[in-house]
Amino acid sequence: MPYAISRYIGCSAALVIGLVPALAFAQQQAAAAPRLAQAPAPAVTADQTAEDGTAVVIVTGVTQTTSKKNATFSINTLSSEEIARLAPMSTADLLGNLPGIYAEGSTAGEAGNNITVRGLPVAGGFRYSPQLIDGLPAFEEPDTPFMNNDVLVRDDLMTETVEAVKGGPGGILYSNGLGATVNHITRTGGKELAGGYKIEYADYGFWRHDAFVSGPINANLTGAIGGFYRRSDGIRDTGYTADRGGQLRGNLVFTSDDRRTTARIDGHYLNDRTAFYQNLPISVPRISGSGTPSNPTVLNQDTIEPLGIDFAHGSVASPYNRRFTMLGEYGSREIDQADGLHPNFRMLTAKVSHEFNSGLRLSAGLRHTGGTNGFNSVFTGNDTATAANFLNARYQNDVISPAHGAALGCNLGNAKLIGYFNVPASGACSAFANISRKDFVKNYAKATGVAGHWRNDGSAVAPGAYMNFLIPFIARMDARSDILDLQAQKSFMAAGKHDLTFGVYGSRYRFDLNLQNSLLVGESANRGRLADLTAVDAAGRQVGPSLTYDGAILPGWGGHDSRFRGEGKAVYLLDHWETLQKRLRIDAGVRWQHLDANVVRRNRDTATDLTPANVVVGSSQDTTADNEIFFPAQARPLNKKFHALGWSIGANYAISKPLAVYALASSAFRMPGVGDLIDLASAGTQVVGGQPVEIDAVERIRQYEGGMRYQARGVGASVAVFYNKFSPRSAVNVYRDIESTQCGALGGVIQINSCPEVAQLYKRGVENFGAEVELSYRPGAIEGLELKGSFLAQQPKVHGADYTITQEDKTAQGVITGYHYVQVSEDGRRPRRLAKFMANFTPSYDLRAATGVPLTIYGQYQYTGSRFSEASDTNVTLLPSYHVINLGAQYEVSSRLTAQVHVANVGNDLTFTEGDPLFADLLSPDGTRNRGVARPLFGRTIRASLTYRF
Repeated sequence: MPYAISRYIGCSAALVIGLVPALAFAQQQAAAAPRLAQAPAPAVTADQTAEDGTAVVIVTGVTQTTSKKNATFSINTLSSEEIARLAPMSTADLLGNLPGIYAEGSTAGEAGNNITVRGLPVAGGFRYSPQLIDGLPAFEEPDTPFMNNDVLVRDDLMTETVEAVKGGPGGILYSNGLGATVNHITRTGGKELAGGYKIEYADYGFWRHDAFVSGPINANLTGAIGGFYRRSDGIRDTGYTADRGGQLRGNLVFTSDDRRTTARIDGHYLNDRTAFYQNLPISVPRISGSGTPSNPTVLNQDTIEPLGIDFAHGSVASPYNRRFTMLGEYGSREIDQADGLHPNFRMLTAKVSHEFNSGLRLSAGLRHTGGTNGFNSVFTGNDTATAANFLNARYQNDVISPAHGAALGCNLGNAKLIGYFNVPASGACSAFANISRKDFVKNYAKATGVAGHWRNDGSAVAPGAYMNFLIPFIARMDARSDILDLQAQKSFMAAGKHDLTFGVYGSRYRFDLNLQNSLLVGESANRGRLADLTAVDAAGRQVGPSLTYDGAILPGWGGHDSRFRGEGKAVYLLDHWETLQKRLRIDAGVRWQHLDANVVRRNRDTATDLTPANVVVGSSQDTTADNEIFFPAQARPLNKKFHALGWSIGANYAISKPLAVYALASSAFRMPGVGDLIDLASAGTQVVGGQPVEIDAVERIRQYEGGMRYQARGVGASVAVFYNKFSPRSAVNVYRDIESTQCGALGGVIQINSCPEVAQLYKRGVENFGAEVELSYRPGAIEGLELKGSFLAQQPKVHGADYTITQEDKTAQGVITGYHYVQVSEDGRRPRRLAKFMANFTPSYDLRAATGVPLTIYGQYQYTGSRFSEASDTNVTLLPSYHVINLGAQYEVSSRLTAQVHVANVGNDLTFTEGDPLFADLLSPDGTRNRGVARPLFGRTIRASLTYRF
């Protein structure tokens, strides 16, 4: 599409112009800044010194600033310099550089990705990894439907560091901190004026501007403001502007003269659009049968072929299916896929703390997040076929079958019956009574097939073209979250120093979701087209109504309209104890949390005929696509209360100045998510045998961990060994008790429906043993060389998924003779999409010492082991392992200007991060292979940037 350069320049300039007043004001104050009285910087102790001589401190998971080496729990950090070198394209892409976190290659795009932590199940988005901004959640629920946390959290030049806490006090100090709690720490004003501007370009029509200004305003007040604006054609070829928008954020920090009182105000505005990329059609060599746990279907990357859409940069989205029409209770509306994921949010935060003469310190943090989000994306069905086969299937399934059913039921007003078949003027019901399908078609059919025409130019669909169903997911959300965190801290001496923190946490949040689906008829090709379908006679002339409406065979079906209201309360206590001359540090804490949830869900399951009154049903001016539009139906309410208790105790002992060991035991929990409760409202109360079955919806994890950290000049090492036992919310299995005396029999055969039902609660939990290792080395013999790496080795296994089903006993002729029990167990199987081994190696070399050239070259090698596509059924497909190599260089043009080139996926390695299980009966269009769908990595991309700092 034409590139709107004027609007792009205008938006980019607006970001820079917005920073000018702050820059000018800060420059006016800069001259006065040196004359201001400054408090002395806190002393850096020896055990806080890293290999480069600077203090490595953390603020997440602790109540007092602590060095990373001395933490009693697992903590990983990324500095702003490391973030710049990694050049991540998304939040998930960034977090995938932390050991223990699998980010699925960031294959959904810049937002809406999935991550998982230490073998926890891939249950969607950021479910077990809440994202904080400066210690408070961006939104109370990290995994709302169609609005993952990474939709709200975007790093830019205003991000100073990112810290990730896994387990331990993360589950005490923060809400939903079951897996990894990630804190994105924002830059604030310092003693001196500072600022930066970065312009970035990528070879897929990507332009981005980042900027910030920070510094002192007066003796007690500092400020910072910055953000980004980005525009992109899309890392996959959508044929239109896929990504556009950005964010602006800033803060003011007040510190009293005596440093006992601080106050901070933050404002954050996000308005962005990003494309959401989904699975693509694939084909693989013919398989003889579907996989099993003992004999999975193993995919070989070299034998996987695309079905019409390029793996590297192709997309289901295209300019020809960008816009389409949906029908519903609102009438009609045009959908624009270019809106993509569209968050429009404002976040306001206020923090204040005061230390009294007694040593008591009170602090409060208040955050309001509110706005709207849109989700617009088209998913591909697993139906790719040649047009000849696809259209024949439409004739059989969408013309003959419904018309034949209407004829047998004497539904003589059915549009497909009267439009595609000759209905006798009299005695039709008698003529159609018990008529076979074959005779019905032979004696009454007017239509002999279905034809397709491409909507963009009206040309006929060629028989060999690839066709497929496309499934739009269109969601509109209104969300609000209000969070208050109050803390009281007091230090006292008792066999060492204790820093005791008591906290009260409260949240009120709401989430309104309107979700609707559609079913489009599309082309499986790069820049695929939509097609309109008509029934035709032997001469190719249209018979009766169209089968589609603007390319949709179902313009409005599925989904729901839901309203969620939640109110949470929590209290927590954490004691940080330092003893034995500060060589031993112990953190012990407990958290109790309560949730009061109210949900109203209305499923779209009421079929409504929207045929206009002025249209003759069954005529060529009619369309059968509007005969079944699903409206929201009866409201299904849910009002429930939940509560849980968690605890953590960890210790760190400094054996020597560079070496420390630590151990941790914790029990954490996650309150039911918004999506869980909306689904529970749909299911309603499970009643078996007249008695309600109570489902435990709180998820829990028990974690044990031990490790060591070694930090000396030039060498750093961190080793952690862990065991997790995860318990999800209950699942209900209902089976018939065939041994009950209540069972009736007929002809000696049990009538199974007369047997009483038995409700069996089970939990598809996960047990995981694993080890994480982080290493860094700067050899003294080669100045400028730095080697960094990490790896995760784990053995996640399903546990607790044992349940009973009843199975029929049949003769060879299919006659049922009885029933027997089958005990099903998934225990011992690896959960879906989890690798046993992952590694990340990032070497860099600064050539300045050896050549005098201020050039740093760097690389990255990421390896992810094979994963199962599914583990909860008897069909198992093993996705291949893969690796990605990234290379780059940073050149210091001057002390303030840096140029960078970054090449991602240098080898253009193509593989899949997720995919549906393969089934033997799903064949490729030519019938020689099997087909499926999977989401591939992005192909090679090149990015270049210039960064100016002052």
